[in-house]
Amino acid sequence: MNKKITIITILFVLLASVTFLSARNAKQDLYLKAVAEKNPQSKFELLKEYVTKFGSKKDKFLRFIYLNLTDTAFKLKLYDETIQYGETAMTYDEFQATNKLRLYISLANSYNVTKKDLDKAILYADKMIEVSKSLIDQAEKTSKDPQKTKQFVENYKNFYIAPACRIQAKIYYDKGEIKKAADKALESYENDKSKKSAAMAFSLGINLYRKKQVADAITTVETVISKDKPKFREANFLATAYYKTNNKDKAIHYFELAYQAKHKMDLALKIGRLVHKAHPQKGLKYFAEAYVLGELNKDSDAFKYLQQLYFNRIAKDLTAAEKEQGFKDVVNAAKSRLGIDSAPAEETAGETATTQN
Repeated sequence: MNKKITIITILFVLLASVTFLSARNAKQDLYLKAVAEKNPQSKFELLKEYVTKFGSKKDKFLRFIYLNLTDTAFKLKLYDETIQYGETAMTYDEFQATNKLRLYISLANSYNVTKKDLDKAILYADKMIEVSKSLIDQAEKTSKDPQKTKQFVENYKNFYIAPACRIQAKIYYDKGEIKKAADKALESYENDKSKKSAAMAFSLGINLYRKKQVADAITTVETVISKDKPKFREANFLATAYYKTNNKDKAIHYFELAYQAKHKMDLALKIGRLVHKAHPQKGLKYFAEAYVLGELNKDSDAFKYLQQLYFNRIAKDLTAAEKEQGFKDVVNAAKSRLGIDSAPAEETAGETATTQN
């Protein structure tokens, strides 16, 4: 009888072991199948199946299942699910720094997109910056390959720190904290020097100007534009902002850079009016170009300023014939500079110049 009981017990244990091993193998097979799946939607379904079947007890696979669920939901733009699975993954303490970054970037973006909890979006963005800086610091202290270290640093700045700053900039903008938003946009630009970060900073600079925070607007925009060859809109904005602060020299500098980027009649006239008293020859150049760009309209302000400056100041001591020829030469030179028409000017200027301020 005892022998029979022993045999039954052994058989039961063996059966239980086989069942246990079979279940363990099924769990491992599903895990491997899920994480190896390339199609995001299929991967998402397999990962959820794992949670349904084996999620009641924590095991060595489960934290990576939630990590992958967070990644995949984010890729599928399922932001509510990203938050759900990401917050569950955050309950595990065993993640390495690189995996934590994967969670932080998904959660920060998802909280920002859904507007569910903007403070949490800022928090996770801060964590992205903190962990990235820690990894960069560690790499710079321990790496013996300068080139690899440089690439490592650039990657973390480009893919984590700069995006985190942009997330925070958007949130501060939504909250109406424009200066904070601009500072974060500049921090983003300092890390990646990207067009995206520069465009955000420029846009926020315009907002600062509208809020009458002109000095901050100038600082923001000047930081992110090309100093030697800015775009027309950038240079024209800074010229206008500096003019607002009564910094005439800086205003002229940026108006000229704007004009180099795009020859506009009204801009040439504006520069001429700003410079002609102190620098008559420069004023003559811009008035002449404004006149040419305005299709030689003798009723225009450009013609009146050009006429007055040339006849009453620059050529006042010349003979009538010299004045007439000189005026034609000034107009033809402007045409040549602009590449509009190299043919000699046919019209006469006349000497009846009205006084212009």
